[in-house]
Order: sequence, then structure tokens, then C-alpha cells
Amino acid sequence: MEKPRYVRFWSRRSIVSLIGIDYPILEQSELDNLPKFYLAGFLVLCILWISFLSVFYAFDLMFDMWHAELLLSSFFSLMFFTIYIFLIQTFSKEVFPTTSKVKFFNLSNLSRVGFVLMIGFLIAQPVKIFLLKTQLDADIETYKTQLYQDFCKVNQQLYFNDINKLLSDKNRYQAMPYSQTLVAEIAKIDTALYLIDQRIAMANLKAKNNISGSNFFIKRIAFAGKYFTAKIVVFLIVVLFFAPIVLIYSISGTSRYYSLKKKNDKNLVLKEYALFKARYSLLFERKYQLQNMVFYEPFLDPPFNTVRKPQPNYLSQADFFNNLVEQ
Repeated sequence: MEKPRYVRFWSRRSIVSLIGIDYPILEQSELDNLPKFYLAGFLVLCILWISFLSVFYAFDLMFDMWHAELLLSSFFSLMFFTIYIFLIQTFSKEVFPTTSKVKFFNLSNLSRVGFVLMIGFLIAQPVKIFLLKTQLDADIETYKTQLYQDFCKVNQQLYFNDINKLLSDKNRYQAMPYSQTLVAEIAKIDTALYLIDQRIAMANLKAKNNISGSNFFIKRIAFAGKYFTAKIVVFLIVVLFFAPIVLIYSISGTSRYYSLKKKNDKNLVLKEYALFKARYSLLFERKYQLQNMVFYEPFLDPPFNTVRKPQPNYLSQADFFNNLVEQ
């Protein structure tokens, strides 16, 4: 009895399957271009790991709940990874009729490249601020101090007119002759000034706590832009995201693997199309008692429909009458 085979995650079949390679066909092609496929699959695994760590660090800066960070980072990293896998698996290697010999730069492929580069750019942002954490911590502390000082000035300015009016009234009352009524009014003014000072102090304290407790994730990304190292990190990660596409597309569409794959795909389509026509004919036979139905197809290569049948030659009226006379 044949021993059952189990697919291991860390195997050639599993790794090349990540990039959409049909391993049985690859075996039929005698493992054609296996090093490139294997390297592309390994790079895709690296992309998954970097994406998870990047998203996790981003959420770690925004939240303070490890279980929420783990859940959200798993979801978003897998979402980015799934989109990425879908994009690299749908890059077209077909040769379409064109006056230009450049086959890669078509609208379909360029839109996919743009989306891949965008994903790589987004994943690179948390990575660069993590690698520049020491420098950015110093920049953020300076920014926090300046932000707090600016808030204090604005907060003080909000009550500037009220304070000046109260002080003006107090000075005017103090210049008047002494009386119990004036003393009571001055006491009210002092109380109002005290309450305003307390309000200003409370607002400043609240702002200080909020500023001190914030990690300023977006501001860190903005500050990181001034460092050359950050540009290098972004460039390397974008290159990493683009590398599997280059590896896969560098393999010729006429290689043994892709030739076999196209042949198998074509045979599968033709087989399913033949079954469809048989079932369609059977439907007419059962419902309308029409046997041996022949369906007109305007193309020479159904169901791919790339070569249209030539148009019939239409005869002139004179030819019509000549045919009648000959008959």
C-alpha cells in the first residue's frame, strides 16, 4: 500500500506555489527555471514577514493593547500579502499583436506594478521609522516642547481680552475712593482672574499630558524624510517587493514550463468548451427534439475568438442575372 504524502509548508512545492507556479507542471518540465522560482518564493516569504513586523510596529505606536495590535497587524499584513500575491500571479506573459516589441509595458502590467510599488512604499514607512528610532525620538521631543509652548501661547491669547478688561476694571475701582461696594467688586474681579488662571493651567496641563502621551506616528514619518538612511530603506523595500516580479517575468514565455502550462490550460479550455457544446445540444434535443445541432461560430479558433472567419464575397446584381441566365 502506497504511503500517504503530506505537503510540508517548508518545501519546494509550497514555496513555489506562493507565486502561482503549478508544481506538477514544473515537474513535467524537469524543474525548468527552478532556482528563479524558488528564489522568488523565498522573497515572497520575506515580504510576508516584513509586512507583519512593519504593520505590527505601526499599530504599536498607535495603540497600547497588544492583543488588538496582534489581531490588526495579522489582518492587514495578510490582506496586503494576499493582494500582492494576486498581483504577481496575474502579470501577463502573453504576446499580443503590436507594432512595438516591448511586451511588458502595457496598461495591465503597469497598473499592477504601480499597485505593488504603492504597497511596498506603505510597508516601508514603519520600517524606516523603526530603524531611525533614536534620531526620531530626539526630533519628537523637540517637536513636543515646541508644540506645548505654542499651545500655551494660543491658550493665553484666548483669554487676553477678558484678562485685560478685568485688570482695567480693577485699576479703575482701586483709583476710586474707598467703599465696601468697591471692595466687593474688586474681590469678584480677583476671583474671576483666579478662575481664568486655573482654566488656563488646567488646559495647559491637559495638553501637556496629551502631547507627552502621543507617539506622533505620522510626524515620525515626516521627520524621517530628512534622513538619507530613510530613503535608502524605502528604496530597498520597494526593490524587494519588485524583485519577485522581475524574476518571474525574466523567464521567457516560451520556456518549457510556460509552454507546458499554456498547452495544459488550452487543453482544459477546449475540453470544457466541448462539454458545454455537448450539453447545450442535449438541451435542444430534449426540449425541442432537434438532433445533431450545429452552432454557427464567427471565429476560427473558438472559444478563444482571436481570429474571425473571413467575410463572404458578395456578388453584384449583374452576376446574379448572369447566373440566372446560365441556369
